[in-house]
Amino acid sequence: MRAVSFSTVGYAIAAAVCIALGSALQHQAAGGQDHRGGVGLLWRLARSRRWMTGLAATGAGTLLHAAALRGGALAVVEPVLVMNVALALPARELLDRARPSAVQALAAAGLGAGVAVFVIAARPSAGQPAPDARGAAVVIAVGVALAGLCSAVAARTRSGPVAGFALGLAAGTLYGLAGGVLKATVQTVLHDPAALAGWPTWALAALGGWAFLLHQRAYARAPLRASLPALSTANPLAGMAFGALAFGEIPASGPLAASGEVLGLAVIVVSVMTLTRRGADPGRHLQAAPQAAPCRRA
Repeated sequence: MRAVSFSTVGYAIAAAVCIALGSALQHQAAGGQDHRGGVGLLWRLARSRRWMTGLAATGAGTLLHAAALRGGALAVVEPVLVMNVALALPARELLDRARPSAVQALAAAGLGAGVAVFVIAARPSAGQPAPDARGAAVVIAVGVALAGLCSAVAARTRSGPVAGFALGLAAGTLYGLAGGVLKATVQTVLHDPAALAGWPTWALAALGGWAFLLHQRAYARAPLRASLPALSTANPLAGMAFGALAFGEIPASGPLAASGEVLGLAVIVVSVMTLTRRGADPGRHLQAAPQAAPCRRA
């Protein structure tokens, strides 16, 4: 087992902050938009300065994510990214000029503690520097099938929260896989820059693009609290599965370590549920705001 690197955790926390800010800005800009279509939805959103600012913040988070994965295990980096939940929901409320509740503050602190316990307990094995293509193919195939099923459910339901949950689960799964492929891309390019045109780069573009589109559809269909818990829980689980099958990054399995991992995950789940159920409804101010018109600039 290897020790947890402070630089890796630092990069991952910085990535979570940027992604949280991007999520809040993009969700506010997407609220009230017609969620139908793919390219058309992105074209409408791209006309919003607020949405583009959120996109820039998310891009910065992606670069920091790559920096964290360069020397860190997926089982460490992906759970730390869950911290974006603790920041995105309060940030979304502040954008709507609403005050985050005391319950949210306590839940955010609990989420941070849960992540810390899990990361310290996990201490995954170093694994192998190059990904195993067969293992990667298996976990990608399963994740893509799950995302496709969730997308179909979202397309057939009239319930906004159900659609938001399904789309969040699909996007989170794809983001987790994209995180694994991002690590594969970084590791491959570091050893052979000419390999940039290899399968990890193409898989990253496909998985990341699909996840991004589903993410924006989730923003347009339902409040942030409907999609973000599923997205932020599925993301690290999918990333950890990729790390185990493709890189051989196996978390510690001793009794004490396993107990810490289970406890950390339990605290994370409870904290995420508390954050999203007990907080105010982000986006409620948008219902009466004239800026909800599809073509209006934010």
